[in-house]
Amino acid sequence: MDNTIINFEKRKLEINTYLDYLLLLDKDTIELKYTENQEVKSKEIAPEFLTTLTANSFLLLYNVIESTIRNSIVAIYDNIKAEGVTFNELSENLKKLWTKFETDRFKEGNFRMETIRDFVLEFANKIVLNEVVVFSEEWMDFSGNLDANEIRLLAEKIGFLKSPDGRNLVKIKDKRNRLAHGEHTFYDVGKDFSVREIIELKNEVFLYLDDVVKNVGDYITSKSYMVN
Repeated sequence: MDNTIINFEKRKLEINTYLDYLLLLDKDTIELKYTENQEVKSKEIAPEFLTTLTANSFLLLYNVIESTIRNSIVAIYDNIKAEGVTFNELSENLKKLWTKFETDRFKEGNFRMETIRDFVLEFANKIVLNEVVVFSEEWMDFSGNLDANEIRLLAEKIGFLKSPDGRNLVKIKDKRNRLAHGEHTFYDVGKDFSVREIIELKNEVFLYLDDVVKNVGDYITSKSYMVN
């Protein structure tokens, strides 16, 4: 979990620094002073620019949500591999999850019977021969859909403690997706939020993710990914 915590703290610092400067710009009149050809010049910062920067906050906030959840799950996967855990040693939750991931390849498309037989044999050998199970990072496909409800479902599937609240994560997800998919302009999104409101959202996100990271850390420390 060390890398997860380091990356989380790094992103928190980035966001706090960004919002500190955004708060400085949130004044009635702001001028940018610069030097050109040894002459000091100034330019008034347009309110629309602040609005665009405010909207950009949603991209930063969603980024810290998805990256922290992804890194937390990868930390679990890495510990399972490092401990050399076999299928029979996995918790029931992770047995179901690993089986789902392994068999999802057959959800779509037509496969020759020979291909299916080979897969069944390979799958059986992994279990019978007590091979170390490997969870692939590629199996995580959040696709911009992470909010508190999705994270709770993820906690339920894996087996770590669910974090309460986080009600505004869905708002951050929705605003981020509208920006990322070009459905709304940055001005359209940013005009409905003050810098103070963004800071309140940031505080909620940080508290929520702090709790998730703690719960995943406890899950790893207690080796809850293994059968009791």
